[in-house]
Amino acid sequence: MSNYYQILGVSHFASSGDLRKAFREKAKCFHPDVNHSVSAAREFKRVNEAYQVLKDSEKRRIYDMRLHNGYPSQKVYYRPGKVKYRARGDRYAHYDTREQVDTYSELFEKYFDIVLFITLLFVGCFGLFYGLYRLLVNPSEDLNPYPGIVMGVLFTGLIIFFWRTKDKFFKG
Repeated sequence: MSNYYQILGVSHFASSGDLRKAFREKAKCFHPDVNHSVSAAREFKRVNEAYQVLKDSEKRRIYDMRLHNGYPSQKVYYRPGKVKYRARGDRYAHYDTREQVDTYSELFEKYFDIVLFITLLFVGCFGLFYGLYRLLVNPSEDLNPYPGIVMGVLFTGLIIFFWRTKDKFFKG
């Protein structure tokens, strides 16, 4: 397992400023525009990977745990793009980035809100129409249709009002 701290030449307790400074020094030496050897390009990729892992606090925490426990590490931490497979013999699944997970949860919440809104709107409209039906088509002396009509109008109006103003309530 490659030691990212040794690659950058910093200690385990290095701050983000120290990491950035060490990365820039190494990047100047091994950048493909400056150093044209094949090994320099390979070394630049390793330096970039080490910096990408160590600059993010969550990736660094996971890397430190794996480094301390001695688990083998492939390029699990820094992969550009989505990887949704588990390679044969690989101990760790490759997950999406935090931004993609957030978009999935936001998409789920959006569709859940729409389904909930349509369901509650249907309940409100059903109460309204059933009250109107009992009032106009099939009046009964023992059932009063007015509370159903009032509750249907009130419920439907409140659902539509909260749907239109929900962003104002949940942003604060």
